[in-house]
Amino acid sequence: MGVKFRLPDVGEGMTEAEVIRWLVQEGERVASDQPVVEMQTDKAVVEFPAPASGKVGHLPWKEGEKVAVGEVLLEIDTDNESNKSAQREAAAATETAPASAESPPPLRSIPVEEATSAPRRRVLAAPSTRRLARDLGVEIQQVTGTGPEGRVTKEDVRKVAASLAESQGVVRLADRRGKEAPGNPVDREVSWTEDREQARDTGEIQGEPLSPTRRVIAERLLLSVTRKPHATHFDELEAEGLVAWRNRLKEKSGSGASSVGYLPILLKAIAVALKSHSLLNVHFDEEKMEIRRFTSIHLGVAADTPRGLLVPVIRDADQKSILQIAEELRELTEAARQGRLLPDQMKGSTFTVSNAGALGGHFATPIINPPEVAILALHPVEQRPVVQNGQLAPGWRINISLSFDHRVLDGADAIRFTQTLGSYTADPGRLLLELT
Repeated sequence: MGVKFRLPDVGEGMTEAEVIRWLVQEGERVASDQPVVEMQTDKAVVEFPAPASGKVGHLPWKEGEKVAVGEVLLEIDTDNESNKSAQREAAAATETAPASAESPPPLRSIPVEEATSAPRRRVLAAPSTRRLARDLGVEIQQVTGTGPEGRVTKEDVRKVAASLAESQGVVRLADRRGKEAPGNPVDREVSWTEDREQARDTGEIQGEPLSPTRRVIAERLLLSVTRKPHATHFDELEAEGLVAWRNRLKEKSGSGASSVGYLPILLKAIAVALKSHSLLNVHFDEEKMEIRRFTSIHLGVAADTPRGLLVPVIRDADQKSILQIAEELRELTEAARQGRLLPDQMKGSTFTVSNAGALGGHFATPIINPPEVAILALHPVEQRPVVQNGQLAPGWRINISLSFDHRVLDGADAIRFTQTLGSYTADPGRLLLELT
């Protein structure tokens, strides 16, 4: 008797996931709830546990292959009576699981007359795959799907896009020498094949595919910069009060306040500022051309990890204390760096903060995390020469970069928001006025 473990739908329109690493081998005995495989979804790398204890049967998927929701990931052979309930639960979950919001309609048979007269065929593909095809200039009706029931996958679209580029044979490429020979303009035509062979001969490049996480990041950022009209407002905020207040916290002991850095304080200030500037705390529906407002503030905090840039979410940041935000931030950042973030911990953000303070830099043009309409980059809190009362003196300042969707927001909205935030960094005591 065997328990068939099918890939579950973890939400947010997931239709498939990629096998990153098997944690067990065929024939190996496993315990119920023991992690058996790491899968890359659109949001994170997720460990899936065994639904029952027993012996691992055939592993039908290789690392790097994509599995559709509902497909059998593996089967666990067991005759143990204690596992029968787990087997029934796994089967029932598969049979009764609701269809994904992005699942296509069921296939139907088409009469020959209708098939020959129809100008366009119905293509099975998730909305995210269709968006990718549009972004890459691929006619999705011309793509042969390799997924279940002929569904077109993102990999199918990428292959067609690469094939189109190859068949075109030439690209516009600046001459490597940077010189224009007579009768031969600098912007010359070089075939893909020629350029690739030259690079291989000179040892300039080695092919290296993007990691699954990096591919997801690339697709989301491409969607954002091609669909959203970005504008960025830069500002320098006074931070005298912020530095003085944190120094007082560092002097305290036993309450956890002494270990609080600038970021948790700034996140709380941002959450409070968003309550007064709620138009920055919305989602924009690209299809309906409408905004969705939220009564709560869920802050996505970009984290630099070995797997790439991940964005865990601190939910209801406006309702949490600075100490609560600091503790949650530590836990989420550590989980992100170790690849232990769950999908639920990276969805539902209404505004994103990118903290560049630890790395340095003074300006940036951060890319909005769709469907949000704004993202704020924080730069280092540092002492600079400033003019105070007509005299040059040292002063604490922090630079910020606010990118916003110009369809929803104007420059005046961005300036008003940063001015409110600057009033809190100059005097964190003003936060008390907003919290009472």
